Amino acid sequence: MRGQDIYRLIGRRLRLRRRLLDMTQGQVAAQCGLTFQQIQKYEAGITAMPLARLVALAEVLGTPIEVLVQGLCCDDVSTDEPRDSRQTLSVARELVA
Repeated sequence: MRGQDIYRLIGRRLRLRRRLLDMTQGQVAAQCGLTFQQIQKYEAGITAMPLARLVALAEVLGTPIEVLVQGLCCDDVSTDEPRDSRQTLSVARELVA
């Protein structure tokens, strides 16, 4: 999996979790000491995210970091159409929990 694909996948998971919590990008940004524009870039997968920032975002969103990065080591993971629906379902359940 290419770096940009990883950023997009993590960004989509962050966005999903934020929306499930009914939080704005501004609210998340304020709790992390960032701008909402930076959160937009992370969610879109435009900007690489330092590990410490990912940890902070996971804490703010109340989700284990493992959920955000699950499956990223697999070569067959696609950001467009996940090939393993069980893994996708597992991640979705964790994000909703």
